[in-house]
Amino acid sequence: MAETMSVDEIVGELREMIEVSLRNPTTLRRLLGNSIVIQYQFVRPGGDVVPYVLTVADGRGGVEPGEVPEQDADLVIRTEPITQHRITSGELGGREAVVSGMLDIRKAPSMPKLVFLRSMFNQYKKARLRADPPDGDGCAVETSGRLGRRGKGGTE
Repeated sequence: MAETMSVDEIVGELREMIEVSLRNPTTLRRLLGNSIVIQYQFVRPGGDVVPYVLTVADGRGGVEPGEVPEQDADLVIRTEPITQHRITSGELGGREAVVSGMLDIRKAPSMPKLVFLRSMFNQYKKARLRADPPDGDGCAVETSGRLGRRGKGGTE
């Protein structure tokens, strides 16, 4: 596990998570008529806070520098980039991060938004596991821009 991560690296990982999630038909169905706006406040070593906004709506998403008014955010999170990476990758649970003080949720989302967010994290985690299987049986392949895994029967 990496001990540090830059803001740019975690922003890239969040963008990848959005891309993977939006390729999933189930996630797209859940998104119909819904949106999610997350205000991230990434804390750098030394205490500087770098704000980014993650937005997913209408089948599109992005992560951009800046802030939104708190009333426009569904979720406001303050954390270090490495903590967000550990949560995104599945190494660390959200509850564990909150209880340990590594993740500060300054505004909590509604239950439907939380379910959608969880599905995004799960899709990303599954894609990462397919690309880098822990047991080493099969190799990762990229097919038409999608992560896939080549096993005994070809591409899955």
